[in-house]
Amino acid sequence: MKRRWPVAAVAVAASAAAVALSRDRLARAIANVRAFSAPTAGLYDALASPVLDGFFTRVADDVLAGRESARIVEIGAGPGRLASRVAELGRGASVVASDVAPAMLARAASWADRSGVGERVRFVLADVTALPFADASFDAVVTTLSLHHWPDARVGLAEVRRVLRPGGIARVYDIADWVTRFEPGGNRIRGETLFTDGWTKRTEAHVGPVPLLYRADLSV
Repeated sequence: MKRRWPVAAVAVAASAAAVALSRDRLARAIANVRAFSAPTAGLYDALASPVLDGFFTRVADDVLAGRESARIVEIGAGPGRLASRVAELGRGASVVASDVAPAMLARAASWADRSGVGERVRFVLADVTALPFADASFDAVVTTLSLHHWPDARVGLAEVRRVLRPGGIARVYDIADWVTRFEPGGNRIRGETLFTDGWTKRTEAHVGPVPLLYRADLSV
């Protein structure tokens, strides 16, 4: 005779599994908020990408200026909208999109394929504090709205400098220092002390006298 589990025992086991699954999902959502300010990569893409479309075009134009055949890496590529835009506008450019979140890279690869540039963008899972690239690998490094999430911004910027070729440029775009206090997990290093040794920093966008976005540049 087959053993039959009591209905109550099955219900308890199912409830425990549901609670464990909910906790796992909640933990992932919290980790994602700390990593990229949204509980899922899909929600981030749906909310942020339409708003930032024009911004990404301007950034791509700037990074490609005089470097149409350059080797370019984006750090913190997220859902890949900027990396694909760079590949679209720079037909001779070689583009690498790196991010610490596998879910973001999956969306980025899907978007590149839909944009017709999937064969010209390489996707790399990477932490900015230990980039898996050789010294002097790239003509340009760009990152947008990512630095305040880096676990160690100073080490990350040292890595940016390390992978730049002589004559290369780096562009860092990020939210103003005062905004980071409202970002879960955002670092608290002020740009005035962070961007030294050849870096220059300027306000990129503001509302009246209130800064919203800055850009920091490095040429080596």
